[in-house]
Amino acid sequence: MGMPVYDRVHPLRKPKGFEPVVQRWSTAFPNRCRVLCVAFHGIQGASADEVYASPFFSWLAAAFAAPDGPTVRDDAAFVDRTGLYTHIVAAYWVDEERRDRFFADPAVTEWWEDRARLAEPTGYFRESLTVPVERQESIYWLDYPGGLSASADVALYPTPWCGYYGAMRDRIPLAAVDTLDSPMTGLVPIPRETRGARWQLTAPHNLAVIRSAASWGRCDPEQAENYMRELRAPLMRGMDFLKENSQATGCASLRFQQTCGAAGAPVLETHALGYFLSLGHLEAWAEHHPTHDAIFTAAIARYRKYGKANQLRTWHEVFILPDTEKQVFDYLNCAPGTGLLDFLPGTVTAVAAGS
Repeated sequence: MGMPVYDRVHPLRKPKGFEPVVQRWSTAFPNRCRVLCVAFHGIQGASADEVYASPFFSWLAAAFAAPDGPTVRDDAAFVDRTGLYTHIVAAYWVDEERRDRFFADPAVTEWWEDRARLAEPTGYFRESLTVPVERQESIYWLDYPGGLSASADVALYPTPWCGYYGAMRDRIPLAAVDTLDSPMTGLVPIPRETRGARWQLTAPHNLAVIRSAASWGRCDPEQAENYMRELRAPLMRGMDFLKENSQATGCASLRFQQTCGAAGAPVLETHALGYFLSLGHLEAWAEHHPTHDAIFTAAIARYRKYGKANQLRTWHEVFILPDTEKQVFDYLNCAPGTGLLDFLPGTVTAVAAGS
């Protein structure tokens, strides 16, 4: 397993002599792997019944079963701020050529590019990310697979950088030599008509993406109640703050999702999928805003209370996207404000027949 190593220019932020309350683990990639690929396929509709009646699910299941399908899939659902029920399927590859073949397969492209999608009652989106391994970081529990850690194509190693503010940046190899700043000074709303149209957006250099999950499925009643009372409440306040303050925080999109099965049956895990203008914008909220301080303080208090007996499992992944045409943000017949539609520049590439 290998990872790019840089002669550090920017110092580590780990305090001298610091020891984490609990040990956490990060992804180790095969030596041949230089790029991690992640794609989020989503569908939105007026109700869960409408969404699950769509052929989207049978199309995606058949596509994923093909030889070039992803090595990991997970599902989540939520109701967005406009009241639309949304289901998102996350997929991972650690072989870029395999991912590219998947998206070039006519069985994938013909259904997705059919203009009939633009006249259906449901909307669809694809956010496909191409992440050089030096531009990512992750943190998991060894005994709870989540996200990419569920893949047989990767291994995990005990990271020495965990449990302190700044650890997220310390875990990103490229951050040793690059500040990973955004070329954009802020988010400016872009009014646009999106129904009946296919919008393809352009992501700015160093857009930061985070998946952050918490699972209480292994908790006994006492630990589950403690999580709901002490940690979930500040977590929800933090998520609400980000959703309601995009321009102030640089958080262009925040989806707080219920992890579920392919047919929408919930499991005892939730996770956030957030897009920030840069790692610095994500850090500014994480390190300086009281809503995150409340989350961090409650998490550390929990680890100290339960120690090795702690049954809550959390994980997160962060991707810092380079500016490349391989970052795909594609929205078909979506409601205004879906995903990154409010803020990123883009073009209409198709409209519904007869429009």
